Amino acid sequence: MSDGARIAGVGMVRFATPSKAQSYDVMAGDAVRSALADAGLDYTAVAAAYVGYVYGDSTCGQHALYGVG
Repeated sequence: MSDGARIAGVGMVRFATPSKAQSYDVMAGDAVRSALADAGLDYTAVAAAYVGYVYGDSTCGQHALYGVG
């Protein structure tokens, strides 16, 4: 098996319009924690995480991960 990227767990949260949804960092944190639980992993086992944004500040993806670990 190669050392390439793998999907080990999946986490989803309910998504709604910004006026009716939780803040992006709360939603992202919940999805990340759910994916880690699905994979049976602790955040410390993650070597790298890749995040992005569309309509947020340029570092909102990183900010969303800070609350997880």
